[in-house]
Amino acid sequence: MPEYISSLGEVMNCDTIPNYDQSLNPFDEYWVCGDWITYHKMLKDLCGYTSEQANNKVEQLMQDRWVFGHEWFCQWDSNFRDYFIAEGVDFGFLSNTTNNLLNTTENVTSGLGDLSKYIRIALPLTILGIGVYYGLKAYKELK
Repeated sequence: MPEYISSLGEVMNCDTIPNYDQSLNPFDEYWVCGDWITYHKMLKDLCGYTSEQANNKVEQLMQDRWVFGHEWFCQWDSNFRDYFIAEGVDFGFLSNTTNNLLNTTENVTSGLGDLSKYIRIALPLTILGIGVYYGLKAYKELK
């Protein structure tokens, strides 16, 4: 069987308790978003949980987190979001509205990247055109 190890170097087993971010302690060590994915996989593979049981356990554990702990920011981690949505987990913050908003933001960002390619070509041409226009206008006034 594969070994499940957290980002803190701790081996996960069926008795593992998640290491939450204690937001009042800036020096604590805590699980990152990928550790929750590893934990979920471990529950299914090593502990014999069904997918639904593993989902319920992770959902409950995520609800027990600190309000502004690092776990809250996992909703913006695309690997975390994609994995748990595919598994059918609903944390509340992974609602369709939030997910659609985040996917739209990613698409807009991608679209802005494409737009910048066009601007890189169009802007110099526009400046050149304006220069030619005013150059010809000034030339006509000199005659």
